[in-house]
Amino acid sequence: MLENSEGHEEGGWQAKVKDLVEQIQEPTRFLCVYLDPKTKQVKLVADSESQKNFSESEAFSELKEILTRTNKKKTNLQVYNHLHDSLSCHQIKPVQFHQPDQVVSHDGYDKLPVEILRIIFGFLKPTDLRNILLVSQTWKSVAEEPVLWTGFDLPDVCRRHVQALMMFSNLSLFSKLQHLALSEFFFKLKDEHVELFCDLGLSSIEISNIDLSEVSDQLLGRLVSGCKECVIKVLQDKHWGRPGVNKAISIISEIQDNSNLKSLELIHYDNLIMMATGEKRKMSLTYIPSDFLTRLFKKLDSLALENLHLSSEQLGSVFDQIVNLSRLSFRGINLDATQTRQLIDILGSTCQLKSLSLSKVDLAEIPVMAITKAIIKVETVDLEDVMIETDQIEELFLEFISSGDSKMKHLSIILMTDNLFEVDAVVFANAVNKLESIYFDGDLPETMIKEMFQVMSLGTNLKTLGTPSNQIAVDTFYHITEVDPQVLATALNNLQSVRFDFGGDQEVNECFLSVAQMQAFFKQLSLKTKVKTILRKDFYDFVV
Repeated sequence: MLENSEGHEEGGWQAKVKDLVEQIQEPTRFLCVYLDPKTKQVKLVADSESQKNFSESEAFSELKEILTRTNKKKTNLQVYNHLHDSLSCHQIKPVQFHQPDQVVSHDGYDKLPVEILRIIFGFLKPTDLRNILLVSQTWKSVAEEPVLWTGFDLPDVCRRHVQALMMFSNLSLFSKLQHLALSEFFFKLKDEHVELFCDLGLSSIEISNIDLSEVSDQLLGRLVSGCKECVIKVLQDKHWGRPGVNKAISIISEIQDNSNLKSLELIHYDNLIMMATGEKRKMSLTYIPSDFLTRLFKKLDSLALENLHLSSEQLGSVFDQIVNLSRLSFRGINLDATQTRQLIDILGSTCQLKSLSLSKVDLAEIPVMAITKAIIKVETVDLEDVMIETDQIEELFLEFISSGDSKMKHLSIILMTDNLFEVDAVVFANAVNKLESIYFDGDLPETMIKEMFQVMSLGTNLKTLGTPSNQIAVDTFYHITEVDPQVLATALNNLQSVRFDFGGDQEVNECFLSVAQMQAFFKQLSLKTKVKTILRKDFYDFVV
């Protein structure tokens, strides 16, 4: 509004504002009148009903005339608050707008500090960085830094046509490749093609679902040796199983002693069940010398082995290097009782693991204190189909609750529901709420559900139910309807992320939350909450 005597005299702009506001039967909290500098029209911002009434009023017509006259005089304006009948202290001066034909110079952006540009470019995907390279020499010099190109992989067209791959290899952009997914090529790779990637200094490589029969083992070993991370996935299938067991073993055997590898995942997928053991067929590494594995594993920071057969000496090579690892995944590896005890003792005494994943391991005969010592020192623990008794789980939880130096924050327990759900409900609830995330399959009994949310409502370390990438929908718990609405509302609002499916889950296509519970949750959400994200999953692969 106006900052001159015209505003204070009888019939001035303040009076016009009052006349305008007094026409509202139900006082509105927001009313804005402004002059659009482009169209030179006075516009009113309010609800639709008030806008219709005011636009036809005499006070509004006179106010438009005052605003138009003020704009021509370039008079300073002030914000007026009619509720306090006074002027605010915020000065508003007329703004000069650029005309459409004016061009804004990019010179100012080039003068931004390199550190600022690096932070900004760090939010961009490699596909966007390709355009940044073309803006200016300054931007190009920053955008070319390898750390910004993490995850940059081959364009899809290079997997379909060999000519496209050869043409792309001649472009400067080819040198920016950081990750190589050596999989699903529509033509058969040869040495000359793999040679293109060997000197790029790749950060990571994944080999799966590809025919490498015409590529030499030595060349593949050299390619893998130049990477920091390597994933090799083997499918036991004559059509889709390439690179095949023999090729995978040959690649591992050719990894050089001076390799850059810090992370290795060797995974074997096979659905064929062996009649003698009732287990899936495993890929044998017994042809690889144990001393070679020792040299290979010694430099690693992360190791994942799945569905493999290793000799006793080879297992010893793995156990000797656990002390150097920060991440270990040991899934579907046959261990006898002695080897299992040795593994648990090493985990509990010397290791500095931050992540541990165990599957198909028999812990039933291992003392619970040894298990506890090994597990609660690790930040992220994933247990799947592990043979462990109810009393062992309960003792583990009790020790975790009472321990003052436990490092465990994330726990996943899968295919172990029979024993897990027999744990004392109070012990389970207190252990769960000391974690930052908990994932389990199956449906919790009523006593566990009620106790878990009761403890959660009083205060919790939990940030989400489930894992950040696979949250559990709270409305899929069958017994959740038995939880007091206010208790449930307070509990869920103590989390940072909550997922509701409202019957959209394919496995549990029903919402078990009551209307009262939903109302209580959203009411609490408007009052006091820690929730930052509400997730709804409608379909198997579609997240809203």
